[in-house]
Amino acid sequence: MAIESNLQLAGVPSSLTQLDIILPSQHFGPRRKHAPEQRLMIAVLHDALDCLEKYRCATSSHGRRLFHEAKQWFLADETEWPYSFECICGVLDLDSNAVRQRLRVAPEPQAVLVLPNHSPRGVGGHREPVGLRRRVELRVE
Repeated sequence: MAIESNLQLAGVPSSLTQLDIILPSQHFGPRRKHAPEQRLMIAVLHDALDCLEKYRCATSSHGRRLFHEAKQWFLADETEWPYSFECICGVLDLDSNAVRQRLRVAPEPQAVLVLPNHSPRGVGGHREPVGLRRRVELRVE
């Protein structure tokens, strides 16, 4: 209020001091229309997201199966099927790995178990260096 009265005393027209309200549609322009195929891809992605979130903690066999199927769909690297996760991400300009990480369905890194060498003698009866370890890979599925 004090600013307005000071501006009026300074001779600044009131039309220059009023704030304009801009709607998001005025700033960003009209929403882009999606082709029917893109709308179908968005619907497929939305359904998979719903299954993933709804059945994440399911206790019934049906719910666990739906969660597992949705998770496998997100993890598949298949690009031949037009409605695969990778193809949908490509058409909708989404980073598939970022989506997987955000949804917490990113492939888990394979665990590597390092065991000490139990044999005091290596091949041919020679001692192996103390720091040498055998690597055993365990697959986490």
